[in-house]
Amino acid sequence: MHSLKKQAFGVIGAVSVLFLSCVTMSDYNFSSIDKSIKNGMYDAVYEELCNPQGVLYTSSDLVLENLDKGLISHYAGEYERSNGELSEAETLIRSYYSKSITQAAASMLVNDTVIDYAGDPFEDVYTNIFMALNYLQLGKFDDAFVEIRRFDIKLKEIQQKYQAQLEKQKKELKDNAVSVPSGEVKFHNSALARYLSLLIYRTEGDYDSARVDYNMMHDAFWLQPSLYDFPFPESVKEELTFVPDGFGRLNILAFSGLSPVKVEESIPLYAYDGFYRIALPVMTKRKSSVAAASVTAVNVETGEVYSAHTQKIESIEDIAVDTYAQKYAAIVGKTVARMVSKLVATAALDATASEVDDSTVSLIFSILGAASKINMFVSERADVRTCRYFPASAYAAGITLPEGRYDITVVFKTSSGGKVETLEYNGVSVSKSGLNLVESYCFK
Repeated sequence: MHSLKKQAFGVIGAVSVLFLSCVTMSDYNFSSIDKSIKNGMYDAVYEELCNPQGVLYTSSDLVLENLDKGLISHYAGEYERSNGELSEAETLIRSYYSKSITQAAASMLVNDTVIDYAGDPFEDVYTNIFMALNYLQLGKFDDAFVEIRRFDIKLKEIQQKYQAQLEKQKKELKDNAVSVPSGEVKFHNSALARYLSLLIYRTEGDYDSARVDYNMMHDAFWLQPSLYDFPFPESVKEELTFVPDGFGRLNILAFSGLSPVKVEESIPLYAYDGFYRIALPVMTKRKSSVAAASVTAVNVETGEVYSAHTQKIESIEDIAVDTYAQKYAAIVGKTVARMVSKLVATAALDATASEVDDSTVSLIFSILGAASKINMFVSERADVRTCRYFPASAYAAGITLPEGRYDITVVFKTSSGGKVETLEYNGVSVSKSGLNLVESYCFK
């Protein structure tokens, strides 16, 4: 009897620990940083992310910390630093995904916020795109190609990453498996990745390979209409036109908006004797005022003016939502399984309380059952962690210009043509032999 009481109090202690772990989980507050990034204050944002007194990241958020810092470093023009941070994020994503299997037991007892964040699929693949952009700005074409190839490899792996876990969960859930979505991922080819590859080949004079990438861009639009539900940027075909001597090709990549975030959504789940609440992390797009961008290039020596309009080339936000589908389905399966296991444990405690003869032990198990019910609801929290600073959309434009120096103006506009933001890049050199790439960002 003494042993039974000791075990019962041991369970109470365990439940208390779980309860406290839920109460003390940190919540993020990025409001001031979001405001600063929309105002283009990238150095100030980076300083705030590095603030040792800050509470934005915990020891389980190293992937997020490196992703956020790596992207802000890129926007600030610190390309070497950005590559170091994004490379570290990529390494941790790979390590934490394997590690998450061993942390599964803890997450089944509480929730997914107790495990190391291993990134979402779009974060993993677009890390390589921005590392490629870093290398292009540094003039390291071979390294940029490596990142684009790694992007392609990861893209092929996305479909299989969570599939085995998803099928296993559906089998274990049986009757409750109907609550798990299919998790189909449509994304398999990136127009933006193909565009970067095309620019490199064209700059190196390899027009045959550039044409292959151009055709693959067409395939991305043709075969993924739900992700590329906007016209193909016909100006890209001009990249295949031979640039005459004395001229250079200026390319502009304009990025707008901010990538989706996750919000907690409560879903009713019927099990045993009634409805219970499960919390799920739903990916939600953020609003942006930008719908287009125009480009003006003024020759510093002659004053001659050239202009072009960008065309949308990639909806990163749509791809983020699409590639999250399979992971979300796996999260639903895991969350349902976790709730069912908690219900089973609570039911067992209640049954023991009603069956034992000793009134003291019965009271203890009744208290345990009540504590289990409280913990079941309090600990049910969705893991809404996600990188906040990928752009939402990418636009492209190209202009063939006489070689020389130019003052570039990029005007981001609303769908009705109103100005959102005007950004200037002065003294940009344009030559036939180089990749004359200007990146512009508006996060409003």
